[in-house]
Amino acid sequence: MAETKKQEKKKGIQFKGERTRSTLIVVAGLIIFLVNIFADFTIGYTLILAAVSAMATYELVKAVGSKSKILYGVSSAASVLFVLTVGFQIPLPPSSVLLSFYAVILLVLAVIFNKEIKYTDSVMAFFASTAVPYAFSCFIRLNNFSDVKPEFTRWEECFLVAMVFACSWLTDSFAFLVGRKIGKHKMTPVISPKKSVEGAVFGTLITSALNIIVLLAFELIARQFGHEYLFVESGLRYLVLVPISWALSVVSMFGDLAASVLKRNVGIKDYSNLLPGHGGIMDRFDSTLFVLPVLYGILDLLFL
Repeated sequence: MAETKKQEKKKGIQFKGERTRSTLIVVAGLIIFLVNIFADFTIGYTLILAAVSAMATYELVKAVGSKSKILYGVSSAASVLFVLTVGFQIPLPPSSVLLSFYAVILLVLAVIFNKEIKYTDSVMAFFASTAVPYAFSCFIRLNNFSDVKPEFTRWEECFLVAMVFACSWLTDSFAFLVGRKIGKHKMTPVISPKKSVEGAVFGTLITSALNIIVLLAFELIARQFGHEYLFVESGLRYLVLVPISWALSVVSMFGDLAASVLKRNVGIKDYSNLLPGHGGIMDRFDSTLFVLPVLYGILDLLFL
């Protein structure tokens, strides 16, 4: 009995150590990515996004039960190509044509390899390898937003990228911390029992306040290099950015819940064990995949 307790304790310590290492890997990866983004090093951030997109696509396809290496390879390759074409601005035929051909290819594979590939696997492969890279490619679009919207400056583009991570990662963290202390009303008791209404509200408010602080920090740094206040020409000042931050925090929470619903439906705890203690790429970026296109869409609508 005593020996069993010692073994359990040892496993618990090992898990904490693995989670710490995974956290350091995630933080280091985030820093490397942001350095590439802020330095506008196209090759660097494009290749990082392509790799992350391929891994997330693989996890989604595998999550529904597919065991076809062919489907893994085709969908992951399509995901990589999608990001590369956006990052390196490669001219292509209309997307409707490409998507139609790609859908046909996946259906043909389902017919030829019918013992390995189910139609449901092909459907998930199509969704994952188009939706995931599109979402991640919005990082590239935000980073180059001034190319299509000249009202924006380089400093503003960098802030928008930072805002994505704040709304998708900090909202969940603060919602958990606050909810653990004062949370009394369960938000989704079936899907995610630990999430509370109090945590969601305070997580959203704290994140929006931090976004303003980050904006002020960006402005102070920018002024040291001779730039004016941010978002002056575009008009995206605090009264506009705060509601956008709230909206993105709400979207982030729904994105996290949507990913949890999928995991419950297929009977898995994590999308993979790539990052012990954290799960896989999808477990870390599920909410980010929702926040990115929504922010880009909001900005695109505001500055038509």
